[in-house]
This record gives sequence, structure tokens and C-alpha cells, in this order.
Amino acid sequence: MSWNQFNRTKKLRVLVYTGILAALSFVLMRFTEFPIFASFPFLKTDLGDIPILLGAIQLGPLYAVAIVFIKNLLFLASGGSEGGVLGIFVNFIAVSTFGLIVGLITMKRKNLPTILFGLFAGLAAMALVMIPVNLWAVPLFSPNFAKPEMKHELYDYILKVNLPFNIAKGAIDSAIIIPLWLALRKRKVL
Repeated sequence: MSWNQFNRTKKLRVLVYTGILAALSFVLMRFTEFPIFASFPFLKTDLGDIPILLGAIQLGPLYAVAIVFIKNLLFLASGGSEGGVLGIFVNFIAVSTFGLIVGLITMKRKNLPTILFGLFAGLAAMALVMIPVNLWAVPLFSPNFAKPEMKHELYDYILKVNLPFNIAKGAIDSAIIIPLWLALRKRKVL
């Protein structure tokens, strides 16, 4: 096999793997949505981030973002988003941030300490990035928060509800990806 054929085969494998992870991510997002806080049932998470994080670790940060993009397009096209285009956009920012940081940190080393650090850093980055994103998006979802006299309530909501939601979402994803990655590595799938 020539070097060019080897490179084409490798690129094709990565492309197929990316597509499989995006499709799996979409199916998991579509059919495993659940609320984290009973008092805020519209704030839902799902298991669709798991294939994205796996892609971030194995393929790198840009592939993670591509998987998120494909998954969100499929989710929007399927009519699964209660939040519409805005909800998909907010999800894209959150999950892309998480995957991007995990992928950047694990690019060179794919061992458990590096992955744990990547997941922690990705979770922290996602939670911090989502504060200004939610300050912008929440008033669009709920126009009552757009009123000047509601500014204090908006800040309270972001810090007491959205921030813990994003931390819990990232923690659930991280708690699942670690044993999954270890099992796949042990079986030499990765």
C-alpha cells in the first residue's frame, strides 16, 4: 500500500468514525432527554454528549465540534428541539466548548490523568462560558427577564439554576465517559 493510499484510508476511517459518532449522538440526544432539576423541567440534559466527548478524546477538538454541529442539525431537522433554533445554538456553544477543551487537552496524551484533567477543565470552561451566553439567551426564551426591573432575578436565575445545571450536566457526562473510555480501551476498540 502506498503512502497516499494509507492517508486516504486513514482519512476515510476518521470521516466514517465522525459520522457514526454524530449519528449516535443524535439518537442519544433525541431519545434520552431528561430534566436534572424537577423544579425546572425545561432544563434537560441527555446522553448525546458522550459520543462527542469520545470523539474529542480520540479524534481531537475540531472533530468534536463537527460532531456537535452535525448532531444539532439532525436534532433541529427532526423537530426534537423545544427551544428551537435558539436552544440548538445555546446547546452548540455549551457542548462545543466542553468538547473543544477536552480535545485540546487530550490531543497529545490519552491516559486517564490527562482525560480526567481534560474533563474537569472542559466542564469548568463550559460552565463559565454559559454564564454570559445565558445572560443573553434567557431573556430571549423568557421575555419577563428582559425587563430592567428583572435584572437581579436574571442574575439569580443564572447563578442559582443555570450554572448548577451546566455543572451537573458536565459531571454526568464525565462520570459516564470515564468507565466507557476505559472499557473501550481495554477491549482495544480505541
